Amino acid sequence: MYLIKVKEIIANILFLESLDDVESDVPLSDIGFSSIDFIDFCYEIKSQISADIEPHDIWPFARLLVDPIFYCDGRWTESGRSAVSEILGVSSGVEADPKSLDKYWTPEFCARRIESFINV
Repeated sequence: MYLIKVKEIIANILFLESLDDVESDVPLSDIGFSSIDFIDFCYEIKSQISADIEPHDIWPFARLLVDPIFYCDGRWTESGRSAVSEILGVSSGVEADPKSLDKYWTPEFCARRIESFINV
């Protein structure tokens, strides 16, 4: 799995002293990770893991939110709920509010997304 590499990249971007400062299941925003840091993160993932990985491969929700097949009238469609549940690895009964998706933006989530992309 790519969890250690993801944590290493995050720690370097945030100038943290230890990988222990990057908990696997804590949202990145809780440790100061910003949208600007996401750009650096994607660049480092491309250079250190795979040049074929794009930002939407790691965080696909930006694409889903602009596609009316998945998101319409301020809420997920049935297809959207299904896609979001699959991406997040949660049961279909879990309502993933688009405004609170950041709580799923963890090093562990990033590592799973990278691994799923690499193993396609």
